[in-house]
Amino acid sequence: MSNYYAHSLEGRPTSEWEPLEEHLERVAELAGEFAGRFGAAEWGRLAGLWHDVGKYATEFQDYLLTANGLQAHIEQTSKVDHSTAGAQHAVRSFTELGQREAGRILAYCIAGHHAGLADADEGRSGLNQRLKKTVSDWSAAPPEMLTATRLAPPELTLSHAENSRAAFQISLFCRMLFSSLVDADFLATEAFMSPDKSRSRPNRPPAMETLESMLNVHLDRLAANSGRVQQMRQEILTACRSEADRQPGLFSLTVPTGGGKTLSSLAFALKHARRHGLERVIYAIPFTSIIEQTASVFRNAFDDLAEQVVLEHHSNLDPDENRESKTSRLATENWDAPIVVTTNVQFFESLFASKTSRCRKLHCIARSVIILDEAQTLPVELLQPCLAVLRELTTDYGCSIVLCTATQPALESTADFPIGLEGVQEIIRDPPSLFRRMKRVDVKWVGPLTDVELVSRLVQHERFLCVVNTRAHAAKIFDLLDQDSGGDADNSLFHLSTFMCGEHRSRILQTIRDRLSSDLPCRVVSTQLIEAGVDVDFPVVFRALSGIDSIAQAAGRCNREGRLDRADVFVFEPTDCRLRGYLKSVADSAKELLPEFDDLLNLQAVKRYFEIHYWKHGDRWDAKQVMECFRSPGQQVFQFRTAAERFRMIDDNTRPVFVPYRKKGRKLIEELRTDAAHSNPARLRSLLRRLQRYTVSLYQNVYEEMLGTDIELLHDQYPVLLNESLYDEHLGLRVDRRGFHEPESLIA
Repeated sequence: MSNYYAHSLEGRPTSEWEPLEEHLERVAELAGEFAGRFGAAEWGRLAGLWHDVGKYATEFQDYLLTANGLQAHIEQTSKVDHSTAGAQHAVRSFTELGQREAGRILAYCIAGHHAGLADADEGRSGLNQRLKKTVSDWSAAPPEMLTATRLAPPELTLSHAENSRAAFQISLFCRMLFSSLVDADFLATEAFMSPDKSRSRPNRPPAMETLESMLNVHLDRLAANSGRVQQMRQEILTACRSEADRQPGLFSLTVPTGGGKTLSSLAFALKHARRHGLERVIYAIPFTSIIEQTASVFRNAFDDLAEQVVLEHHSNLDPDENRESKTSRLATENWDAPIVVTTNVQFFESLFASKTSRCRKLHCIARSVIILDEAQTLPVELLQPCLAVLRELTTDYGCSIVLCTATQPALESTADFPIGLEGVQEIIRDPPSLFRRMKRVDVKWVGPLTDVELVSRLVQHERFLCVVNTRAHAAKIFDLLDQDSGGDADNSLFHLSTFMCGEHRSRILQTIRDRLSSDLPCRVVSTQLIEAGVDVDFPVVFRALSGIDSIAQAAGRCNREGRLDRADVFVFEPTDCRLRGYLKSVADSAKELLPEFDDLLNLQAVKRYFEIHYWKHGDRWDAKQVMECFRSPGQQVFQFRTAAERFRMIDDNTRPVFVPYRKKGRKLIEELRTDAAHSNPARLRSLLRRLQRYTVSLYQNVYEEMLGTDIELLHDQYPVLLNESLYDEHLGLRVDRRGFHEPESLIA
């Protein structure tokens, strides 16, 4: 056969198919460009050139003809393995050149460019097994394409005295190279197979200088507001701008809640990126519930360019036509946007992923400014892998990282905390002075309270926020307050938790803001979902005992704009709600500080809390043994798939259910019922993404008990609440009415 093809077009003659050599050269070009971000252009070029050489096998070309409907007499029961050939060639070629390690790195990437990065040993699919596999004859490949010359070593700061770190560095380099290859392969294939989709991809984005200028204009408009708090926000902004000239590295931004750190940190990031030639800003947030608000705050700064500039990447995206376009949906695949707003889960789990879909974006993380909002939320049991990857991003991939929080955790390296970060530079010159001047509340410990005692205190106030630790407790306190006021929840009493769908919560929050701004009675019982990124201002707050960071966040919803001379935050210990697991651990750590500190939000108290919370748990820093998956830097014995399975920031055993909240929710569900919705994949995708605003997550056991009676499966795969009486207009989904009780350790 004289003509070899990479991809066919169904029903079209072979003259219109994609020549294999053209595909390999295009992927090599793109992969080299992407890997050039971290000094590995030649590595990327070779990975791209060799990834599909197995397609020169007659068996693969016969498969293409069969799949296209031509020469149907050729029997073919499955696709031909075309990725192992290039992996074997890489190892063989570089072993002959005395660079066996380079060959194995390329082999991991090439062998996994469809199925994902494999473990070194994993049954028949492990890399070691693939390298021994007999493959179809692909000797028709042009010899000049297969030539190998010695590769320059990766530009890594390897320390041979630290084998474990060296192994981790090489494994991360391998994953970054893999990202460059799979994104290049996807984009090149898309350009041939779906040219219209390819043309919809984002064009060259506005320059960082343009974005910085637009943000400055927006910030100048906001600066017109007066007041003591606004003046200090300006001081914080000035500090961020002045410190942005520093060399790339690790930074901390320690700012009290309400200090305007969201826009100030973006101002730092854009100027820092422009100053040092960095390519994008990635803003990672711990809570999905506030991602939309943060992205909206950023969009407001960029006017007509907002769609091109700000990419929101998370599962609850509501793609109405003003917020998501075909272009932005495509960009989420590889974060091809100047400003990306995402979740900690998406960010960190992608950095430890093995699947092609999640790894595509990684090369775009290189040479970025990464802002970790609420950095103190990093889970103790994944601290070591999280801090390890942050260190290497700044050391080897040209990133700057800003640990942005109102309660800066003790994450710096010490004798007691050897896995910590080194060389972290604080952006605010004198955080203690700033905290003293911005103090707007007194935090008072009131001790243990029964639910009845708590309610008796709450009813003394017309406007209050009460934050508790679990959904069940929030519902119980709301019911007690409702009973106290005569039932049927008057229009000044509100509840917030994730038992309410996103659309429901948004409506309630807007009502709360309207009542607060009009000085009307407003009594709110909420889980911690209200504590981060939700701009509300109460004269008094009650907070159930929790971690110091959570108490600080609750305090940030009290006297937020400094209109009162001083306001109170009352911290209490619920006696009718027993905590377990993580919630009990952080509450116990905070309780240890009570005899030592009168003010729990004093910076020394905050530091002491995180010392207790992090440093005392050395046996849990890598509780899931993620780092054990990367060892033997010389042998490259890496267990990529196992690491991805172990690295889960949320062990999610819940199932989302669509709820018919109000007219729009019912209408969307009815549309989902129709067969017409499933005949058009684009329409179905849009519909499902809009329905994300109408989901509530249930524990698996509760879901299974309700399935078939209260929950139905539409088209055998989409769970919908059938019994609408279970969805309460105040409390959301009431599973307790069916006799179910969720674990008391559930957050939000």
